[in-house]
Amino acid sequence: MSLSPLRASLSCLLLLAAACSNAVAGPSDALAENPSTSPGSVVQTPASPTPPVEEVGQVPTTPTPTDIVTPGETPAAETPVAGTPAPTASVCAPLSSLTSLTGNLMTWLQTAPITGANSGGFKEPGGTELAAFEGAFRTLLTEGPTAQVVQDLAGMGYGVSTFRNDTGGGWLVVREQGLLSRGGGTFIINMFPARNLWLEAPHADSDEGTLRQTSTQLVTLGARALLITGSNRCAVTTASPCSGTTSVCGTKGLRISDAAHYGNNFFTAAHRALRDTYPDAIAASIHGMDAGDGPEAAVVSDGTSALRPDSLSNRLRDALNTHLVGTKKAFSCNSADDSGKHRALCGTSNVQGRIDNGAGDACFTEAAAATDRFIHLEQSATLRGTGASSKAVIQALADTVPCTLTGSGLGCQAVVAAQDCP
Repeated sequence: MSLSPLRASLSCLLLLAAACSNAVAGPSDALAENPSTSPGSVVQTPASPTPPVEEVGQVPTTPTPTDIVTPGETPAAETPVAGTPAPTASVCAPLSSLTSLTGNLMTWLQTAPITGANSGGFKEPGGTELAAFEGAFRTLLTEGPTAQVVQDLAGMGYGVSTFRNDTGGGWLVVREQGLLSRGGGTFIINMFPARNLWLEAPHADSDEGTLRQTSTQLVTLGARALLITGSNRCAVTTASPCSGTTSVCGTKGLRISDAAHYGNNFFTAAHRALRDTYPDAIAASIHGMDAGDGPEAAVVSDGTSALRPDSLSNRLRDALNTHLVGTKKAFSCNSADDSGKHRALCGTSNVQGRIDNGAGDACFTEAAAATDRFIHLEQSATLRGTGASSKAVIQALADTVPCTLTGSGLGCQAVVAAQDCP
């Protein structure tokens, strides 16, 4: 897949900037951030979940590739190094003016600020602000971190920084700044993606393990981006007007702090900007379910319950079942042959899925048809753990979404190198 001249130029700029920022790298346990350029933010570190016991025999049927990173292998105490390099007149200037973080991205993302359940920690942005954020985020995707877009995002409480992963790669991080979090979320953009895929963790803390899982998938697969919620889905008691229901918060009904079931939030604005910029990309919304004694290890859907034999969701189901053995398997909401205890978990009320599937009103209306640009994945605790089954999910996503871009990812041969830029 070829890049537009604008995106090709941006990729060149970003590649050179990674080389220009070598001077800011340092020990991984050094001081975290220059307060003069990025005010400290209140960070709530999600509690490290106890990895579930791996089901006997539930391992990939083929050898696990050596380049899949096992979640949990990186020391949790590692702190990214940050510094603010001196401005330069070179081509690296747009990036070198930002705060630069270095360290292990997968570990660092597990400290993403997420306000707790019943904390009151979600403040709904106004419509004008949401439109402005969507526009600024879209500009960031297409033009990079220009001085104007950084200023615009700062006016909405977001800072932009670069992150140089200690295993390679370069990233842009958009995160809330200041002492008072609105539960707005953390958004990571891959400068050198390998797959036309982005990941979403709308229930990153309440669906235990999905924050760690999506962070690992982002880096390992070479996905375009990762959107992380900034609030627990039960952070506030205000009911969401959107259609759908759940009892997960203790009472029947949805809350406006639930990023997957309410559209007036920065999470959904970032999703819309990504969809506008990459109309053919696949968005994967990653969730967790209580599988109990049901036959499902996972339930996959395209955001609808329509029976579609050739759907993307059926292909992901088949890929999962290739790598999982044992009594529990992956089921698809879009296959007439699949049924089970949790077959109804089809993500039809997911706002981001409704947007991608062309629903008339994403809050109130289910999509009538699917575009194969959205995947909703519900998973048992085992698949969200740190064993072979979590690797099987990564491998299944790699099998389903091919390498079409120029960056590095599982099973992809990167074709871009810094020295290629003039």
